[in-house]
Amino acid sequence: MKSLKIAIAVLVGALAAGCYNDFDTPAPRKIYTDSDMETLGLEQVSIKEVKGWFESAFGSISGTGTNDNWETTNTLKFGDLAPEETKFEGMKGWPDASNKYIKGKVISSDRQGNLYKSLFIDDGTAGIELKLYNGLYLDYYLNLNTMESQWVYVRLDGLFLGNYRMMLSIGDAPSDSNNTAGKHKYYANSNLDNPNIARQYVLPGERTTLDASNIVEVDASNYTTALGPDQFGRLVRFKDVTVCYAGVPNQDHQVHPALKNGTYESLFPTWIVTDSGTPQNAPWYYWAYNIDNIRLYTSVLITYQYDAICNSTSESPVYTSDPGVYSVRTSGYSQFAMNPIPKDGAVGTVLGIYAIYSKQSTFTGGSRDYAQYQISVSRLEDLNFKTEDLLTETEADALARWAYDSGYSNYDPFDPPVKYDPMGGMEGGE
Repeated sequence: MKSLKIAIAVLVGALAAGCYNDFDTPAPRKIYTDSDMETLGLEQVSIKEVKGWFESAFGSISGTGTNDNWETTNTLKFGDLAPEETKFEGMKGWPDASNKYIKGKVISSDRQGNLYKSLFIDDGTAGIELKLYNGLYLDYYLNLNTMESQWVYVRLDGLFLGNYRMMLSIGDAPSDSNNTAGKHKYYANSNLDNPNIARQYVLPGERTTLDASNIVEVDASNYTTALGPDQFGRLVRFKDVTVCYAGVPNQDHQVHPALKNGTYESLFPTWIVTDSGTPQNAPWYYWAYNIDNIRLYTSVLITYQYDAICNSTSESPVYTSDPGVYSVRTSGYSQFAMNPIPKDGAVGTVLGIYAIYSKQSTFTGGSRDYAQYQISVSRLEDLNFKTEDLLTETEADALARWAYDSGYSNYDPFDPPVKYDPMGGMEGGE
């Protein structure tokens, strides 16, 4: 197996060498094709099939990404396990992947800073996250205005397919770190942080365009059937979806019921700190928090269940796991962090990567389903609401202050108790 990997690395280097043969006037970088994959002795497999390998190895994505210790941190290595890797209780090898590759179109961009070291690709059968390095928009092309994209080839041998809270991704070996509370955070894989190493596995292809097979269209008529586990990691357009404030005051100082996640209450919109032990949040009316170099995620609720949350006379709660309930997660490092959000009840269109955050889920909703369905957008333009439906900065600040003064949070929204943004991808509370 090692000799095969060395041979492939040599071939990749040889294919690319002619493109950089003059230091002073380098030629354009190598653009790979299907023929190059044949030269490398690789066979194509679909992204959906690769994700199926994980379920074949571990039985399910539910309950296999709790990441509490190495036994519950499940990773599938493409190829054979090295002797030292057998010590990881949650790791298995998949030898059949040693001569395989996947090919997908770029469907995400980190240009505006909301995505961090993550590149999502889609081949029409499924989407997947590649955990790489920063500044990916410089190497892998996407223009969502024109729907122009780029093919990307991924050599699988030696990479790791990991599950983190039911989201599968491809990256380097598992890793451990400590959060701000000193608690271990077990990751089923890690980033290929060195671009030179990453480019041995993730190979740029020709320009292409996104088509109907690469974007899932969702509206009020089909949201119960159009979205499921197969759509995790895909680009989804939510049409005519409604912003909903839950458990915090809206622009008229009205407060709709909070959502439930198990027995916990989930409030929207709020800034949130998840990496400090007990999750902390406070009402926040901007897309993300960035004040005095304190940068925090914000979660904003969008839904096709607005009447059930806001206008129902029933005492039955709505759960974050219920169909038609989604949170838009935006980072404090994004360029649009301090842009005010739409008002409660505003209707618009959201285009983003569809994800789940949960230790386990039945995909049916309700009190025994702990899923949070999260959307990560590449650009501010993908949050498409009418200008007149947006809060002004004065309104956003006044609402945050009024909510705090009225006792809707124990944390001053302008002075969060933990000055930290995990920047670790799509995360949430319990």
